[in-house]
Amino acid sequence: MDLLMVRERATGRFVYTERLERRPGETPWEYVRRSVRREGWIRTRFDADATEVIVGWGVDSVEDFLRANPEYRSDGRSSDGDPGGTSGGLQRGERLEGDIVDG
Repeated sequence: MDLLMVRERATGRFVYTERLERRPGETPWEYVRRSVRREGWIRTRFDADATEVIVGWGVDSVEDFLRANPEYRSDGRSSDGDPGGTSGGLQRGERLEGDIVDG
């Protein structure tokens, strides 16, 4: 099962979710084609500047998606409960030692 989600850019809040499931007898190719069409239709219904459309492949819920993709969390916590949502990774804007910066 997959999940089609629309998220507000300003708040990180999910404003729309829809489950996508393969129909009985539907080939994988037909399912992907139908899913992409549905995603395109949803994109026309929401303001592209204010929202982002996300497809979570192989997830059953927004919670599953957020556990697998903690960078989309808006509460500042990672999937393992660490504050900051980075689980020991880089903070936004932080660079690895030795990174080359233009300017």
